[in-house]
Amino acid sequence: MNTQKMNLYINILKYALATVGVIGAALLFVGPNVNDGTEAVESFRESSSMNFAIYFTFFILIASVGIVLLFFVSSLITNTKRTVMSIIGILISVIVYFVISLMGTTDTTDTLLLKNPVSQSVVDSTTTGVYTIFVAIGAALLAVVLGPLMGRLRK
Repeated sequence: MNTQKMNLYINILKYALATVGVIGAALLFVGPNVNDGTEAVESFRESSSMNFAIYFTFFILIASVGIVLLFFVSSLITNTKRTVMSIIGILISVIVYFVISLMGTTDTTDTLLLKNPVSQSVVDSTTTGVYTIFVAIGAALLAVVLGPLMGRLRK
């Protein structure tokens, strides 16, 4: 597949996604406001508009997964080395997340002084995500600092 056709397909995909996003954003303003009362909220919940919103959201989620897979496949075709490195980076992030998750945390809703209590699994996954981000930022800073040094050592 030549590069011009691939760029054309990617541009068509971008405009299609933007169109779907605009339509989806417009649909957010169709439902009742909380101030309209419980009767309006209940009638909307039982209406075909709510069913459409649910199925539309499901379609968007499935389409998003498909688009991400299509992006990775097209990137593997056009720029294999970078795409493989990106996939390896994602896998390393997932491994770091699971290792930190297995280590556990001592944070609770009380120790975090949260105004509204949440379940312990929310606290655990949030703490794990924050620590994973810290590890990723640390690795990026090391790459920025050590990159030029490693380049000089190779010469």
